Amino acid sequence: MSAEGNVSMLLGDPKKAIRTMTVPLLIALLVIQVNALADRAWCSGLGTDALAATAICAPLYEVITGLGTGLGVGGAAVVSRFIGAGSKRDASEGTAQTILFSLIFGIVLTPILVLLCRDILILVGSGDVTDVSYDYMLWIMVGTPVFIINGAVTGLIRGEGAARMSTLMMIVLAVANIVLDPVLIYGAGMGIAGASVATVIATIISTGIGLYYYRHSSYIKIRRSDLRMDAGKMRVVLRAGVPQMAEYTVIYAMNLVLNYLVIWCAGSEGLAVYSAPNMVVNIALLPAYAVGSALIPVASAAFGHGDMQRMRDAYRFSIRFSAWMVLLLTAILFLFPEPFIYPFTYSDSTVYLREDMSTALRIYSLCIPFYSFIPLGSSMLQALALPNWSLVMSLVRNIVFIALYAAGAMVSLYWIYWAVVFGSVVGGLMAYVLADRGYRRMGAGMSGPV
Repeated sequence: MSAEGNVSMLLGDPKKAIRTMTVPLLIALLVIQVNALADRAWCSGLGTDALAATAICAPLYEVITGLGTGLGVGGAAVVSRFIGAGSKRDASEGTAQTILFSLIFGIVLTPILVLLCRDILILVGSGDVTDVSYDYMLWIMVGTPVFIINGAVTGLIRGEGAARMSTLMMIVLAVANIVLDPVLIYGAGMGIAGASVATVIATIISTGIGLYYYRHSSYIKIRRSDLRMDAGKMRVVLRAGVPQMAEYTVIYAMNLVLNYLVIWCAGSEGLAVYSAPNMVVNIALLPAYAVGSALIPVASAAFGHGDMQRMRDAYRFSIRFSAWMVLLLTAILFLFPEPFIYPFTYSDSTVYLREDMSTALRIYSLCIPFYSFIPLGSSMLQALALPNWSLVMSLVRNIVFIALYAAGAMVSLYWIYWAVVFGSVVGGLMAYVLADRGYRRMGAGMSGPV
């Protein structure tokens, strides 16, 4: 589809736009999750310590990538609102300022993270696997700028309706990483460090594709002059992007706290048992995340145009469209957990964990229908220009999770599994209520294009 065709789709029937954008986004997210599974699977061949180290480092990696993703989500909402309001020039300038900020922010953050890498790992409870974790995490922190730029560019491209191009970026990243993992881990003898180096190289390739798209094929044309600091446009971008960056940071930083509670309760081996089934559940939640990612530009464009009914139609359709997929996956994981656990327990050193991981996955699956409301509600709040509501929702939700995990950790790892379910129920209901109230509040004062 041409760049102009993407924008026409974005401004047309919201149901068709969400269906069209969801399919490639779902494929991309699935490939990314398979990539994460492949990382864990290749590293599990190095032994239990390596598997535990990847579980400890995963939230730190997610915090870094989440900064870029959050900036991209906020930037996409701004760009889509400008497109909906018919202001292509503002959309181009907003895109340029988002990319410029991501570059500056990544460069400033990198040396801080590199210098504090080992201390951060110790702080989050790496314990007896600190050295192995450091070997993996150091290269991730060196690659911080490219992770942030990649997340921002991917989100911005979705903001103009070009879901297929953003999908191509994610697929290239995942495939390159999957190919490079065994080459660097085993072929080059780099061990666990090879997995993180592969991730950095794959992200560089993916980012290059996105920047090439902006130069040659994008609906939004970035001029060289747009890449100079523009205080007015930068404020618009940051008002949307910073709360989203903070929200993603909260989500993944809270995962560090949750991991710490798991380690306190059951040690690094318990963390391996707890985290691997969580990755499978994340795959089952992909339909909701894909629909939520499609909802942001569609609903934002409707909001920018002042068409609140089209915005509401998009949100309601998103809930219905993701529900049947999520419920089907919930049933499959609850009834047949063992095949999905096998990739984490294929080696002789981890096979004894299979039964415990299967039990955890069966319990985790019950949270999926409730948790799926969270990305949809958050996307709606972002489209409504209420990113602070989404941030507060995330803070409250994660405080609830910490309280439930702490209570479960005082008993056993088994009760932490149930804390996942109870926390998801609270979070899902909160997201649904806040998205509805946000719509009523913003819709009451809407009289035309923003």
